[in-house]
Amino acid sequence: MRSIGFLLISLLIPASIIHTPSSAQQEATVYVCPMHPEVQSSQAGKCPKCEMKLVSKQNIKKEESKAPDPNTDTYADGYTCSMHPDIRSDNPGNCPKCEMKLVAVIPAIGENFDLRFEAIPPAPRPNEIVTLRFSVHNPRTGQRVKDFQLLHERFYHLFVVSQDMKEFQHIHPRQQPDGAFTVETLLPVAGTYKVYSDFFPNEGVPQVIQHNLTTAGAASDLFSAVPRLTPDAVLIRTVEGAKVAPEEAFKAGVDPTALQAQTAGGMKIELKTEPEDIIAGKPVRLKYHLSDAKTGEPVRDLLPFLGAWGHTLILIQDQTDYVHSHPEEQMPAGAERERARGGPDVTFEALMPRPGVYRIWTQFLRGGAIATVTFTVKVTRLQ
Repeated sequence: MRSIGFLLISLLIPASIIHTPSSAQQEATVYVCPMHPEVQSSQAGKCPKCEMKLVSKQNIKKEESKAPDPNTDTYADGYTCSMHPDIRSDNPGNCPKCEMKLVAVIPAIGENFDLRFEAIPPAPRPNEIVTLRFSVHNPRTGQRVKDFQLLHERFYHLFVVSQDMKEFQHIHPRQQPDGAFTVETLLPVAGTYKVYSDFFPNEGVPQVIQHNLTTAGAASDLFSAVPRLTPDAVLIRTVEGAKVAPEEAFKAGVDPTALQAQTAGGMKIELKTEPEDIIAGKPVRLKYHLSDAKTGEPVRDLLPFLGAWGHTLILIQDQTDYVHSHPEEQMPAGAERERARGGPDVTFEALMPRPGVYRIWTQFLRGGAIATVTFTVKVTRLQ
C-alpha cells in the first residue's frame, strides 16, 4: 500500500512471522495460523493478523482429511452460544447466560473481504471535519455485506494513526441503512495517516484492512515522515484523561451513563513486560499498574470500556504489523457490569511477530474521561 499526493489506495496489511527455532525440540513444534500459513511461531498464541488461535502444523496435517466437526474442528475461529451469538470465547465451555455447550465457529469464507474506503472531502484540511465512509463486500459475489459480529460491543473499530505515529484515534463508525459505516473526525496536523479498519463479517473471519489518507498541505516527501522511534528507558507515564462530550460518546466507545460520573483526575501508569526482554514470535504479557496522580492511591474505579477494562493497539515502526489486544481480566456479565469497577492492575497479552521497535497505545476509561498512554518498546530476535 502506497500513497502519492492525495491518492487513496487500499491494501490488506501484510503480516508474517518468520521464526528460526533454536533447538530440535522447537523445530518439532511449530505453530501456524490456519488462515495465514505464513504466520508461524514457536509458541501457542493468536495470529496477529486475524486473531485466530495458532495451531501446530502436526494437528493441521491430521485434520486436513477430516470433515469439519462443529465442536472440535481445528479451524474453529473461537466458540459461541447457539442461543446467544454475542457470547464468544477462545476455548470450549458453557454459555454464561444459558449454560448451553459452546459450539465452534467455522467461517464460510476464509479469504479477506473487499473494503471500499472514501473520504469526503478526499483531501481534508487539518482540523476540519472529514467524513470517512467504509463499505464491506463479499469477495466471492461482490455484494455489500450488512451483517457483522460484535467485537467488544461494536461492529466496527477504527484506528487512525499519523505516519509519524504522533497522532492516534480509536473511534467507531456507525452502520447506515445501506450497510456502509460512516464517521466524522478531525485530522489535527497535515500529513499522511494510516486508517485501520477492524471488523468481523458474519460469514468470514476477523479482518484488519489498512488504507492511506493524505491531507491537504502534506509534504510530498513521505520518507521524511517515517518515524524514528526510540525505545523508552522508563515505562512510567502520568496522563490526564480526555473528557468525552455526550455527542461523541458512541464514536469514542463510551457508555453515556459513564459521562454522568465525576471526571477523574490524572493517573500514573506503570508498564512492566513479562518477560522483560520481548522476543519476536513469542507471547508477552503487558502488565499495567494504575495509581492516582495526586494521591498515589491505587486506581480501583476504572469503568467498563467497550466490554473490557482497557484496549491496546500495537504497531511496528513501519506500520506493517498490527496487534489489537484486550485485557486478561474478565468483565462481569449482565446487570453486575453496570456496578463493576476495575483496577489497579490490568494485563494484556500480545505477540509481536518481527524484531523491531513497536509503539503501544493503551486506553482506560475513568469517570467520563478516556486516558490514552503511549509506550515504545524494542522487540528482539530469538537467538
